[in-house]
Amino acid sequence: MKIRVIMTWFRNSGTDRYRPGRSALLLGGVILLSACASLQPVNPEPPLLQYPGPEIQIPEVDVLAVTPAMDVFLERYILPYTNSRTQTHLLYQTVLKTGVLGFKYDESRTLTAAEAFATRSGNCIGFANMMIALARRAGLKASYQEIAELRQWEMNDETMLLVKHVNVVVEGRRENYVLDVSGINIGPAALRRIVSDDYAKALYLNNLGAMALIENDLPTAYAYLKYAISVEPRVIDSWVNLGVVFAHNDQLDEAIDAYQRALQIEPSNLSAMNNLYEIYLEKGDARAAQDIQTRVEKHRRNNPYYLMYLSQEALALGQYEESISLAQRAIEQKEDDHLLYFALAMAQYQGGKKMAAENSMNRARELAPPDRLATYTRPLDELIAEEMEARAAMQPD
Repeated sequence: MKIRVIMTWFRNSGTDRYRPGRSALLLGGVILLSACASLQPVNPEPPLLQYPGPEIQIPEVDVLAVTPAMDVFLERYILPYTNSRTQTHLLYQTVLKTGVLGFKYDESRTLTAAEAFATRSGNCIGFANMMIALARRAGLKASYQEIAELRQWEMNDETMLLVKHVNVVVEGRRENYVLDVSGINIGPAALRRIVSDDYAKALYLNNLGAMALIENDLPTAYAYLKYAISVEPRVIDSWVNLGVVFAHNDQLDEAIDAYQRALQIEPSNLSAMNNLYEIYLEKGDARAAQDIQTRVEKHRRNNPYYLMYLSQEALALGQYEESISLAQRAIEQKEDDHLLYFALAMAQYQGGKKMAAENSMNRARELAPPDRLATYTRPLDELIAEEMEARAAMQPD
């Protein structure tokens, strides 16, 4: 059972948000986020990907380039005002979907500043690129901020997608401002850190590489990730994703090399450990796997989406009580995801607990995003039959 982790950076869409706050509140957690680990040196030259055909070259990109149209926008709506607080407020309000620009948050679009402005759309990276480029052009002090505590796992077949978040901090005279259109509820205890432009550019390239990897375009994924590593080799996500590329290309030794470099940057990174553990098992290296097994298994037991995966496996084998138990444990870890309640409803229904299944399904409907509600309003037995048919179709003959 191979579960490999891909690390990406786009988030689900939500309501627009603008948050003023004291700098001590917004930035006080910067030094708490493993700053020393991120400074460890690492060899930036990755192994070669073995595949027929010429090497794909990704053209040099300036993610913060400002176009003439962006200059016109600033001159019309922002620059007539000299107060930095007013400029920040107007900049944010004019780009919103209800503002002049009408920016639409789209998790599938990882864009440069110019692309996000031209299309009036983008995910958190596209939005951050655009806002930082505009803010700096207007003379404001703007930086990328990484939100490290906000980690959401999503399942994609046998791959887990680790979704994180970035937003923008604009420095004011008396207070700092966080610009964010994701709608994520960022609590005061969340760990934040300001990251460099190179770090953010590497995240941008990593995201494009991860998306190509999900589409199984390994040469393109490799090219983007190699570029990301050349920009900032200490972004651990690029090494983890590069390891997945090599693993999918049956280059297990190169995958091990990539994961070990990730662990060189951050020895406690559980995504890299999980993937390395799977590679050791695949190679039949039981001794190496045993060395990290305890930490990996602890990580998995605390991962609601891995527990959901196990629940689905148990359900397919007709182990209904085990499937229910695993789904309930997943919900104990994360109580606000409709997918977990739907998984529990499926297990309960097929285990003969139909009343409990309807209660779980009602909770899934309460938590579901708007684009899922139409599906969830259908009878539970129809949903389960459709889900089981889809899973059977994905199984190899």
